[in-house]
Amino acid sequence: MKIGILGAGMIGGTVGRLWAEAGHEVAFGVRHPERLHSMLSGLGGKAMAGSAIDAVAGADVVLAAIPFRAWPGVAAEIAAALGDKVLLDATVPDPPRDGAFGDAALARKDGVAFAVTPLLPLAKLVRAFSTVMWTTLQSQAHRAGDRIGIPLAGDDAGAIALAGELVRDAGFNPVVVGPLSQGRRFDPGTAVFDSGMSGPQVRAALGVT
Repeated sequence: MKIGILGAGMIGGTVGRLWAEAGHEVAFGVRHPERLHSMLSGLGGKAMAGSAIDAVAGADVVLAAIPFRAWPGVAAEIAAALGDKVLLDATVPDPPRDGAFGDAALARKDGVAFAVTPLLPLAKLVRAFSTVMWTTLQSQAHRAGDRIGIPLAGDDAGAIALAGELVRDAGFNPVVVGPLSQGRRFDPGTAVFDSGMSGPQVRAALGVT
């Protein structure tokens, strides 16, 4: 699969490496692609870097792992190239860092996801990879026994199925929580956020099967 990743930091870089190791073609969309030469050289030719539009235009699915405050500008930049593709949103608002956009998102009773959907209304949005620290993703991928749980929420059944497949390819256990409105159940401040729970533990905590 061809996967575009917006950002190549802690989450984007870690998950992108795991997908490249699983055989996917990964394209990082960043402001300074020349700075990723060292990282790319260790991924066996399965990854490249370019602009955000380059990464999105050639992708089957896109992962957003950018600072939350960057969403308005990035969304305007990629909207045409993204169209109705599947968009995995791993962004997490931090009000001290993200300012007004972060504050507004956290104040929405329906959850963080509904700050992003108006910006990219055609995209098949799935909240994914938004609850687990990058160090845990890096060290616990493909572990023996019960794998780390990655909660998912989205309104499109096909997008959820694709997200689950990619979570498994990265070495984790997908936990489908429900439609996008249910993404608030694993937003910052909830019991499962940054908990390091396994898939079964996340299911028990959220009461899903």
